[in-house]
Amino acid sequence: MPNIEEQNLTEFLQDVKLKMANITFSKDADINEISDFLNESHGKFIRSQVIYLYGSNLGIKKERLIELAAASELIHLSTLIHDDIIDEADLRRNKPTVVKKWGSKKAILYGDYLYTKTFKTLNSIENHEIASVLIDCAEKLIEGEFIQIRANNTLMTIDYYMEVIEKKTAVLFSGILHCLGIYSKQNQENIDYLKDLGLSFGKAFQLNDDLADFNDSSSTGKAKFKDLDEGKLTFPILIVLKEMNQQEQTEFKDQINSKDFIAIKEQINERGGFKKTRAERDDAINNCIEYTSKFIKLDKLDNMKKFLRNTLLA
Repeated sequence: MPNIEEQNLTEFLQDVKLKMANITFSKDADINEISDFLNESHGKFIRSQVIYLYGSNLGIKKERLIELAAASELIHLSTLIHDDIIDEADLRRNKPTVVKKWGSKKAILYGDYLYTKTFKTLNSIENHEIASVLIDCAEKLIEGEFIQIRANNTLMTIDYYMEVIEKKTAVLFSGILHCLGIYSKQNQENIDYLKDLGLSFGKAFQLNDDLADFNDSSSTGKAKFKDLDEGKLTFPILIVLKEMNQQEQTEFKDQINSKDFIAIKEQINERGGFKKTRAERDDAINNCIEYTSKFIKLDKLDNMKKFLRNTLLA
């Protein structure tokens, strides 16, 4: 039986979904059809969970948290739709993507629709500093996509990839925690800690996602070898490539191009790629816990540690 905290979180997420449905409602039947489909298949609302758990502990009103969570989820959702268009992805969370189900024209238009609806919502937020932070996040997310496209895998290095992670994943987590700092009237030092917490969370989250690409989809909700199938060089691959000589790199990239996924996984495992990725992720999780301990009372800290480890481990 769920405890009170779990029940409160469940109710909060339902309120966020309802807020999102109200924001995205349109008189156009096609738009509503896509919105309904996405509302049924949307993921775990990790950003909303972060907002609720940290925001509640910082004493922020529930109405503000719902508003912030809905805007953040819509920004994230619009980037996912555009990512799927760019990647020509057929599946997300074991369901057809918008571009697969409705075609590129409607997918592009719907992604744009979400952005305009989100910005309209942000303009209605009383605290203009909050709106400014989230708009800045949206800009950086787009910049991150350009950085990834420009790398085109042939130029992708560990350092370059970490920049992509920060822009495409971590920046929104950092932004929402920044907003929580503003709402709870933290001093600048504490706001900086919250922003760093978000960056560490986003880093751990993405590295965890990189590891999940090599696991069964039933346990992760992500199609196995999805990133590999799309030709993306993620951290476990890049850390192995870094230690190979030129001939080994050529042979390894040939395996990637030929989609020999089992052989690739075996090589990464043998060369310690998964172990090194987990170590990098675990360092980021420990940073999250360290930052969290600066804001959360001792009686609540164990629950927050549990949330961080359960959310960020694969």
